[in-house]
Amino acid sequence: MPSSVTLAGLSAAEAPLASSASTERSFDRKLFAALIFGLAFAPFWLGSNRPIAWGLNAIYYGALAILYEAALLWSGRTHPVALRRIWFPAIAFMSVVVWSLLQIAPFMPESWRHPIWRMASDALGEPIAGAISVNPDLTVLAVTRLLTCGLVFWLSLQLCRSERRARAMVKGIALIGLGYAVYGILAFFVWPDTILWFDKEYYRDSVTSTFVNRNSYATYSAIGLVCSLVCALRVFQRLTPPGMATVGQRVAALIAAALGPGGFWIVCAFIIGAGLMLTGSRGGIASSLAGVSVFFVLAAIRGRKNPIFVSVTLLVMVSVVGVTLLYFGDFLAHRLNTNHMDDEGRLAVYALTWRAVLDAPWLGTGYGTFQDVFKMYRDATLVSLFFWDRAHNTYLELFQGLGFPVAIFFMLSVANIVGHCILGVKQEAVAPVAAVATSVVVCLHSFVDFSLQVQALALTWSALLGAGLAQSPSVINPDGSF
Repeated sequence: MPSSVTLAGLSAAEAPLASSASTERSFDRKLFAALIFGLAFAPFWLGSNRPIAWGLNAIYYGALAILYEAALLWSGRTHPVALRRIWFPAIAFMSVVVWSLLQIAPFMPESWRHPIWRMASDALGEPIAGAISVNPDLTVLAVTRLLTCGLVFWLSLQLCRSERRARAMVKGIALIGLGYAVYGILAFFVWPDTILWFDKEYYRDSVTSTFVNRNSYATYSAIGLVCSLVCALRVFQRLTPPGMATVGQRVAALIAAALGPGGFWIVCAFIIGAGLMLTGSRGGIASSLAGVSVFFVLAAIRGRKNPIFVSVTLLVMVSVVGVTLLYFGDFLAHRLNTNHMDDEGRLAVYALTWRAVLDAPWLGTGYGTFQDVFKMYRDATLVSLFFWDRAHNTYLELFQGLGFPVAIFFMLSVANIVGHCILGVKQEAVAPVAAVATSVVVCLHSFVDFSLQVQALALTWSALLGAGLAQSPSVINPDGSF
């Protein structure tokens, strides 16, 4: 006897399952929207480079992660991307967390503890337990920031297993970048002495948007620029498929794309690029150009089946970048001939930080403790009177804080993620392209600045890495493995 049929055309047995699946999709969409909202808000509070922002972001993303895991447990669903598929990055990440916690533990062998604790004990005339870290409080803060980035990566990895949401992630970051670029340029010409409602103490001659440091904003805007170009590429690819019979049809399709949504993303890239150039950040702009160049290479790889389309599209995008450099490059050219004292100061800081690294190469001196450790090594070789709370080289700080073994293990895990995103470049997905190109930007700039230590930027990059990895072949293919 045939089963009864619902209005939706499903059997009575199938209807509850369909309703449950619809509810789960609705929940995932809402959680994804909350994730995007968090990424949009993160740059607002001075780039989330303040303790209050670290705490709020940790609570916010922690709550999202708990909601997501609870929903999976309640519904009986499995993770879209199983933990075993990311075993290497997962182990490396947890190694950093566990080792950082051991660095602040008072029960570590006395020979492992930093000598400053013994000196403090002698000075006070009373025993002090001490730790490997010279400042456990700073290490706890650094671990908190790292865990927050890990939560964003995990949520993005799971939610962006859907290709539609992965595309929305790239679009969302591009639009967020556009919003902060518009504000930054407007503030530069109208309110040059303020950031939001705060007095602007530094870089009044540069666009910094809601960031205090122009270099950090330069890297953040580069992420938005790359995402805008990726969105434009997809529009042109979608509206000009390789099956078109004639050149005229392809040209017409290209013009239609340029006058439609493709043109919007090109304008978006131009505005963000203008803000980037007006930062005057030499390192930020140089690493941004490297990232954009990598994007062009990846676009060419993706478009080998349609060389005419790729040639015309890349010509348009190169023209946009060139016009941006032409109109807004004067400030950068001026800065290229100035601030040599700042360069000499950084070189001195690098040398002093390297000395600190070699004094504790295996154990480190505590994750996130650079500002306290550097005070012990600063000498007359550093002429600058500035207070250095960052080494302006993320890799050196990782070596100094964690020691060589754990720091290198962590760096290899990031390289592993980027490598698998590269494998996804030939697919139709756009997230791997954005993840790879933006990784070039932030990883290169980290050699000369501390942009990745500004939380808004780190959270945004973590989200892109998660989305890119979620669309890589090793995650999509059932037989794929790390």
